[in-house]
Amino acid sequence: MKIDKSILTWTKDDLEVLRDDPYNLEDMNIEYKVQYNRDVHELRRDIVSFANSEVGGYILYGIRDDPFELIGMIRGEVDKLKNTIDHIINLKIDPRLDPPPISHPIYLNNNLYVLGVQVFPKQSGIYAIRRNNNSNKPDFRLYSFWIRSDGRKRQISMEEVNSYIIKTDPYKKRIEVRIHINTFLPDLGKERLISINGVNKSIRPIIVNSYGFQVKNDNDKGLGLFIQPPNLHPGTRFNTSLPIKLQDGELCSAYYPIKNLKEDLAENNITLPISIKGVINTTDGMFYSEEKELSEKML
Repeated sequence: MKIDKSILTWTKDDLEVLRDDPYNLEDMNIEYKVQYNRDVHELRRDIVSFANSEVGGYILYGIRDDPFELIGMIRGEVDKLKNTIDHIINLKIDPRLDPPPISHPIYLNNNLYVLGVQVFPKQSGIYAIRRNNNSNKPDFRLYSFWIRSDGRKRQISMEEVNSYIIKTDPYKKRIEVRIHINTFLPDLGKERLISINGVNKSIRPIIVNSYGFQVKNDNDKGLGLFIQPPNLHPGTRFNTSLPIKLQDGELCSAYYPIKNLKEDLAENNITLPISIKGVINTTDGMFYSEEKELSEKML
């Protein structure tokens, strides 16, 4: 589920919208915890894994994941956890988190709160967790590296660390591609869309020539759907005109009606479930989003 707003603006209404959303699963962007389990090592890994992701993320304390339920925490627990977070981010994380995470208590009722923690992504390089914070100890220079993957944190190897650093090199041309299911646009009413967004994550400009989706089912039957060009389903008039030169941080977007996806799958005899990912074609190569799984029930 895509969330992109400051945790400082969240209210109980936002949590109830989250509760009522059938796609409120833990993912790259969000994690739920009933309470803080007093494990500072796990807390540090949670924060670093979000900080090493491309989008950062939110940790919400006081929410049960399965089934989703707003449990809440008492004020004293919230205060202790906020103090713990402020303490641990200055210990054993190298380099220091910049900007640091921010936390915000969201009032439920009956003196209960959900504590939301927003972690911001690192623009380049990678954060590490130091084994020991005492420079006189032999393991002072030993580190572990954590990233967010499939809605969970995982430790990565030195080979992956090197690849990660190269990928986030601001001088290397790179488009960050994201795909979101069940997007809605005001002018299209309740029509459900799949969207892809591409952001230039390098200092140098990149020329985008086309964008679209790639789908594949369990039988490895695949299909490439390039929305523009050619201008597939021109009724969707919110797509960025191409070609376009994106400067650092600039965005291009494409929207694809789910009803048209069903028609295209049927026309090409591709059956659900499928995996789908966004693709953006540039003069410097192809860039892809993470894959999303789509089933008949979801469509």
